[in-house]
Amino acid sequence: MLNTVEIETLDGYQLVASEFKPEFSNGRVVIINGATGVLRKYYQLYAEFLCKQGFTIITYDYRGIGDSKQASVNAKPASMIHWGQLDMDAVLTWTQSHYPRLKIAGVGHSIGGQLLGITPNNNRYESFLNIAAQQIHWKNWGRKDQPLSVLFFYCVLPLFYSANKGLPKWVLGAEYLPKHVIRDWSRFGRKPFYTDDQGNELHDGYHRYTGNMRFYAMADDNRFAPPSCVKALQQHFKNAPSDMIVVDPKQVGVRSIDHFGFFKRSMPESVWQDTSNWLASSS
Repeated sequence: MLNTVEIETLDGYQLVASEFKPEFSNGRVVIINGATGVLRKYYQLYAEFLCKQGFTIITYDYRGIGDSKQASVNAKPASMIHWGQLDMDAVLTWTQSHYPRLKIAGVGHSIGGQLLGITPNNNRYESFLNIAAQQIHWKNWGRKDQPLSVLFFYCVLPLFYSANKGLPKWVLGAEYLPKHVIRDWSRFGRKPFYTDDQGNELHDGYHRYTGNMRFYAMADDNRFAPPSCVKALQQHFKNAPSDMIVVDPKQVGVRSIDHFGFFKRSMPESVWQDTSNWLASSS
């Protein structure tokens, strides 16, 4: 059963979410936290796959994105910091209140894994699966790709922000990104650790999280999340038991996966099944 629900954040923003209910529950609910500028509907095939195996699934759009674009009067603007501290936390709180008897696991795609570390009550996740989730400091890329990373974080994003504009769809092929989102994105890429608006390093939440974690890196994801960047994020969660798997497209029988291919129909079901097995056994 698929339902559309609204989830209110602490500052009064109304997030639009989808709730997938299985016919027979396996006692677990999974929250899928999406990538930057990616709508929740992108994860529907994967959500339906997990739901058929007994998981209750929650997907949602961050503030300023997709169906969650309608800002509340007194709500804070869309930014990556607010996605993590307010939106992810609100969805986690709503899930716990509506499913108090189910174990909660998370899936984080790209920024959806990065921001786990700034979610206030992140230890309510018993386990967390990261798909192409990376630490984006420009030095984490290989030498040949570092110049492009520097250009993106030091020039492209600041240029759009200084013009008082967000990032148009045509730049990356994702949704339009509000200006405070690209401000945070630029700052995250220029610093070796995540910082708030005042430049304070946000160590505590990363070190606080102690749930089981698994990190998937795609061998051909050179532009957005090469394995070196995924490994760097894994190291931030130093108190969480974790492992990392590098998926080679050739070994799983597809031409490419890159940063956005994992959740597409072309992904072999056996790889999805591996993630389902891990989610069922790790929480």
